Amino acid sequence: MSFDGLKEQTVNFIKKKAFIIILSAVLLVIYMLMGLVSTHIINGLPEQQLADRWSDEMNMAQVSIFVTQDQLVKEEDLKKFTYLLEKKLVESGVVSEEDEDAEQGKNPQIIDTINIDDMNKEEEEEQSMPQKTPLQELYDIAYCAQGKVNLKFENRTADRASAIGVGGDFFLFHPMTFVSGSYFSGDDLMKDGIVIDEEMAWQLFGSTDIIGECVEIEGIPHYVEGVVKRDKGRIKKAAQQDTSYVYMSYDSLSKYGTILSGVTEEHDVSEDGTTAKSGGITCIEVVCPNPVRGLAAKICKESLGIGDEYVTVVDNTERFSFFSLIAVLRNFFTRSMWNKAIFYPYWENTARGYEDILSLILLVRMICMTVLILILVVFVVGAYRHKKWTVRGIVKYLSDKKYDLEVEHKRKKEKL
Repeated sequence: MSFDGLKEQTVNFIKKKAFIIILSAVLLVIYMLMGLVSTHIINGLPEQQLADRWSDEMNMAQVSIFVTQDQLVKEEDLKKFTYLLEKKLVESGVVSEEDEDAEQGKNPQIIDTINIDDMNKEEEEEQSMPQKTPLQELYDIAYCAQGKVNLKFENRTADRASAIGVGGDFFLFHPMTFVSGSYFSGDDLMKDGIVIDEEMAWQLFGSTDIIGECVEIEGIPHYVEGVVKRDKGRIKKAAQQDTSYVYMSYDSLSKYGTILSGVTEEHDVSEDGTTAKSGGITCIEVVCPNPVRGLAAKICKESLGIGDEYVTVVDNTERFSFFSLIAVLRNFFTRSMWNKAIFYPYWENTARGYEDILSLILLVRMICMTVLILILVVFVVGAYRHKKWTVRGIVKYLSDKKYDLEVEHKRKKEKL
């Protein structure tokens, strides 16, 4: 049978199998649309993507550690955590480029002669700001506690407002859309900066152009550094993002607010008997090098030194991968049966909600692809069994076509 026979057979198949072809096209469209939806959802969760933003050249991981509410975790404990984290990173072979060059004897530094007064001035400037070691440039840490505070501006109040007391580079992990102003740093010398959302800004000030305005928290002045948009949507509402939040330093929350997320203890902060609470830190976030898949999460968990029954470690970098979503599907009906008393922050609740949605989308895509593959296999097998053509015939047809084209090309060339 010639190649024309194959074409005739294909046309007849299309006429007879129109329903199958339409079904295949619909399944393919659904598969592609679901892929676009998944990408859109993941891109809408920037707090899960710091590792990608951090570096394109280094394999990084973003890890979240959540501690149960019956544990006492203080800022002092995080110093030990940081020390052990650095130690384990070095043991895993993580070194900065500067250290690597020093070991290999590369890039010797040329030191210019400078005036003694200029040298003293430079030393004073360096001492006035914290200096990071080369290794510290490769990772970052943020932490927070959750609670309530009372805010007052003139005769307006916001009682028992939800508060996030933050430390470290919290806003690096959680980029927000600012209506005005900007964020503060958890490492700022002054701990009196706050960030509020639009709704609270209107409630207290009747405006969002309020940068630098002063509110009182238990009689202590705090200053508005920024106003942010509140995220909306069904999942985010269920995750309690429809509530107004005050972002403030952990130091201020421990002194002038009520910490609800974990165990706290009182301690004196001045000789006049003023006390503050420490503890309540139940969320620690780390971005660091990940030389081997899963190693960063393991190192973070070991560095904290809390037993498995009191802590949950999430590798945010991998949480929306194919195998992670398969694991969500496998445990879909038991995921809500949580046996750890963890006060999840709203962003983790949001991520967990979207994990469920993305796993269902993955299931739909897998079903579509499976059906498409089965249709293709049936078509190929059926076409082969009822074929009226031969490979030799196809080869001969193509050879004749090639010969005809060469003859035609030669004829045109001779005319010229």
